[in-house]
Amino acid sequence: MSNTLCCAIIEDEPLAQELLEKYIRRVSFLKLTGTFDDAVVAFTELPALAPHIIFLDINMPEMNGIEFLKALPAPHPLVVMTTANPSHALDGFELGVADYLLKPITFDRFLKTIGRIRERFPAASHDNAAAPVPEPAPVEAGFAYFKTDKRLEQVLFPDIEYVEALGDYLRIFLPGRSIVTHLTVKKLLEILPKEHFIRIHRSYIVQLRHIRCTEGNMLFLSSGKELLIGPSYRDDVRNVMRKWLANS
Repeated sequence: MSNTLCCAIIEDEPLAQELLEKYIRRVSFLKLTGTFDDAVVAFTELPALAPHIIFLDINMPEMNGIEFLKALPAPHPLVVMTTANPSHALDGFELGVADYLLKPITFDRFLKTIGRIRERFPAASHDNAAAPVPEPAPVEAGFAYFKTDKRLEQVLFPDIEYVEALGDYLRIFLPGRSIVTHLTVKKLLEILPKEHFIRIHRSYIVQLRHIRCTEGNMLFLSSGKELLIGPSYRDDVRNVMRKWLANS
């Protein structure tokens, strides 16, 4: 795919609009394809623009950002919420947003978000044939409680497919659903059984038995999900997988 990521802004505050437009223009691989101050109009016109990223304000008249996101047909572009209220972040993560930017938005925080998003659009390498991975032993029974919104939820370790870091939160992917909790990757790694989970990227932890194959710098899960292997984690991934290699 092209290295350029197309962006659309849905924001009814003129100053916030101008700031996001300015930030987008400063990043060489970003291209602004549309700016809207009305979510209803954006909902109609957005498909023709086919953006990769939507910067979505929460507090808008007629249709707010959460309502817009719920109505947006899947699959849809990656969504970055922009809000002055940090309490909206959890609502957005439950709906699968890529990140959130707290107003007033600083350029360094904007760049951090864009850096995370860019890693989701890697140029897949086809130089190496896919390498199947034998399944390791089942995960031993174990669990932990995670705070999600206003409740504590028990999660069984064998049920975890992978975990994605989202700013100051983690999204834990389970069979048929996911939960979001306020926790660091480092802390979660201390909790999970080390022999069954591996960190493949600064933003991803994966359970070994769910790895179907690798190809180049990509890792494919049994669910069909594709994850990027971070450059600094590739040796770790190779070493762990070599342990399970049948034809070494």
